[in-house]
Amino acid sequence: MSSGSSPFERLVTVPVTGSTQDDLRDALTGPEASSWPHLSALRAVAQSAGRGRGDHVWTTPPTGALLVSFVLRPLVPLAYLGWLPLVAGLAVRDVVAARARIWQVGTKWPNDVVVAPRDGSLPDVPGWGGLRKVGGLLTEVVMPSPRLEGAATQRRAPARRDTACAVVVGVGLNVCQDDAGLPVPWAASLRTMGLEATVDGLLTDVTRALGQVTGTWEVAGGDLTAPTAGGQQLGARLRQTCTTLGRRVRVQAPGGEVVGTAVDLRPGLVVTDASGREHVLSAGDVNHVRYPVA
Repeated sequence: MSSGSSPFERLVTVPVTGSTQDDLRDALTGPEASSWPHLSALRAVAQSAGRGRGDHVWTTPPTGALLVSFVLRPLVPLAYLGWLPLVAGLAVRDVVAARARIWQVGTKWPNDVVVAPRDGSLPDVPGWGGLRKVGGLLTEVVMPSPRLEGAATQRRAPARRDTACAVVVGVGLNVCQDDAGLPVPWAASLRTMGLEATVDGLLTDVTRALGQVTGTWEVAGGDLTAPTAGGQQLGARLRQTCTTLGRRVRVQAPGGEVVGTAVDLRPGLVVTDASGREHVLSAGDVNHVRYPVA
């Protein structure tokens, strides 16, 4: 951790770029890779080509959103890196929840931070119900060396951060937009939630929360299904805050559509269909379904 009260190892802010995610991924595969240590970040005031998961586009106005990509070098085995999008999402969720006590704040699998009023007063939006998306994450692994890709290293944590995988974690958080500045009916911002916050303050808090929850995950050994105290506690928090669990869902997965009830995280979403068959999905677009699906 850097000296003083700053949570950053390195922070670079640019007025505008195409995508902080693309910029950092390029940097980590070039000669300057070592200059981006664990918990360093590239923040843009505005983006012209922001990316979400898959082919999705992250659309924001010229100002008013937190647009940042972090470099993490987690000391966990490669086999457990699939937990990182959920772990990072929990960190962002916690920062929003600390400000939004009259709102319920959770995550929507696999990479959204969502809010809902506690009185359930928002009208339903297809696929989202009364939830509104306030933020999203995109996580991409950059392999530092072919030696880490062998089967023998899959379940052994790296000893040092400079030999760990570099992972780019992009965070987009709607902060100051009004209703007219939100791109879709299921979006919200802290301002439309009646909350006032600064982008700089949120950036500091998200960075600190990301460092803390990642540290907890590392201590737990990376596997949040293992019967260790730390892993069980963090895994329980991930499940408690995931709004997808316990719901009827329709998932557009790479292998086809899956319909059923979301029952667990491993870290893939576990869905049980009408026949009782269990599907463990590593990716997909999830629609929350209020009524039974034929």
